[in-house]
Formats: sequence, structure tokens, C-alpha cells
Amino acid sequence: MPDVLDVFAADSAFTMAGLTKTINQFDFVPNQLSRYNLFEEEGIAETVAWIEEDKQTLTLVKVAERGAPGDTFSTDKRKMRPFKIPHMPLQSSVQADEVQNLRAYAVNQTPQAALASVESVVNRKLLKARQRYEATLEYHKIGAVKGQILDADGVTVIYDLFTEFGVSQQTQAMALTTGTTNVDVKVREAIRLAETALGADPVVSFIALCGDSFFDTFLSHAKVQQYYLQWQAAQSLSGSNLAYRSFPAFGVNWENYRGSVGGVSYIATDDAYLIPVGVPGLFIGRFGPSTWIDRVNQMPEFPSGFPIEVRQEMMPRGQGIALDLQSNPLYLCTKPRAIIKMTKV
Repeated sequence: MPDVLDVFAADSAFTMAGLTKTINQFDFVPNQLSRYNLFEEEGIAETVAWIEEDKQTLTLVKVAERGAPGDTFSTDKRKMRPFKIPHMPLQSSVQADEVQNLRAYAVNQTPQAALASVESVVNRKLLKARQRYEATLEYHKIGAVKGQILDADGVTVIYDLFTEFGVSQQTQAMALTTGTTNVDVKVREAIRLAETALGADPVVSFIALCGDSFFDTFLSHAKVQQYYLQWQAAQSLSGSNLAYRSFPAFGVNWENYRGSVGGVSYIATDDAYLIPVGVPGLFIGRFGPSTWIDRVNQMPEFPSGFPIEVRQEMMPRGQGIALDLQSNPLYLCTKPRAIIKMTKV
């Protein structure tokens, strides 16, 4: 039996494979976008994702005399757009003193028990890192829905999808503060905008992620109340939890989105976003390779589907273990005009 603490042994839980497996096996905290499985996610071995744009423009054909020359037409050209995959690193460490305090009550611990003490500290730090990555990736997904993916400061633009694809955002004023507004008509107008932007792409359903004030005003509107009260009564009969504020009306599932960090909501309180669900290729997620030399041109390792990789190294003079984490995610909406921003007024 070894008499030294060796966290670098080939069969230990502290190898890159072991640490990466650990962080990806922590229980995932469900979020609202992930529940709908909007994004088609996969890993790639390159640091740039290429999106192919194929504009199929339809025009009518003019009537002409038989035998007369016909209109000319050209084949639409395909355009490849490169998107550099963002790199999001994190660093942490496990100091010797953190483990020393855990072992103080069992001086004669075996090396295996000592490793278990180190592993418990490492896992606690990996869990905190995991939670930060979860919040960040959700933020990027919401950015893809809204058409502008922002960095952690909430100001720096990583990608403006409207600029990238040369289009403008579509909006629908819902006039919810006016009691006589025909909400059903407003919703149908928004759906038509989305379906026109999608062209021939099939849609399975629609959801609307709503800010707090938009959702509350929507629920209290006279034209919506009848639907909500009926749904609420049905939920009471079925024993469902009414605290979950989401309900279907006018062909859309309306959901109060609660994501925020530092008191800043991911969706502004007076806004909502109408999102088509089930459209192939509309929302994509691509995870690029890590920056380590032995991982060049290799697919990222994330066995449970969460794109975080981890490795460690001994700190100078053996004072602890340095943890190096990174995720390289890219989330995009390939047809940003199909997402309709709805405003309360």
C-alpha cells in the first residue's frame, strides 16, 4: 500500500477523464429552455462553426403567349457564415490546508481515506463551477432566442444575430394595457410573422417566454381571464401544482420566465418572446475542443451532454492542486426573424 498521497495516479479520480466525468454527472438543475429541447447540440473538433445559408426565394411566373420566351431565373447561391466558438475558462485550486482541516480528527488515516478527503473538497468546488456554467449557458441560450448573445457583463456583444444574418427583428405590440384589445388576434398576427419568416419549415408548437410584468398583465386581461380560469380549475381537479405559472391559450404555451443573475432578469419584465418549437435546425448548439495540446482536433468530452472539461496539476512546492476548467459553447438561432418579440403595450 502506498504511503504517500498521489492524486496523479493513472487510476485515480483526479485524471482529466475522472474529473470531467465527475463534473458532468452532478445533478443538472432543470431550466426552462432546456426542458423544451430547443437546441440541437453536438460537439465538433474545430474552433469555428460554419452555418450554411440557402435562400430559396419564391416568385410568381408571368403568363406569356405559347412559344414566347419565358422569364429568366437564377439559382440562389448558398452562403457559408463562420462563427468562432466562445472560450469560457475557469480556474480554482484545492489548498493543502483545506484538506488538513478535514483530516484533523483522524491522524492515522490511510492514503485511500486521504484521497477521499481531497476528492470531497474537489467535488464541492466542481459543483460551484458547474452552477456558474449552467447559469452562463442558459444566458447564452436566451441570447440566441433574443437575437443578441451577450458576455457576462451584460453589455459586451458576442454575436448580434440580426447583424450576422443581415435581417431585422420582428416585433408585435400586444396592447395588453388596453382592456378592449382582442388578444387572440394579436397572437395570431405574431404567429403569422413567425411562420412567414420560417417559410416552408414545419412547426410543432409555439411557446412564449414572458417577463414578470408582461405575464401578470397578460393573465389579468379580460380576454385572457376566461382561458386562465378554466385552465386553473382543470389543474385544481387534477391535483397539479398551481405554483408553476405556465398555461396554454390561443395556440401558445405561455410561461413566466424566472431566470436572472445579480438581480438582472434574462428577459425584460415588459417583454415576451414567441418561439417556434420543433423546427429542424432553427436552434443549434456546438461545443468546440478545449485548448490543451493533447486535445487538439479532438471532440470535447462531455459524457452526459454538458460541455465542461476539467484537468488538474500540482501547484508549486506541492501546496495544493490547481484545477483548470473550460467550456467552449456556441448557441445560435439560424433564423432570428422567426422569434417574435412581443411588448406589453
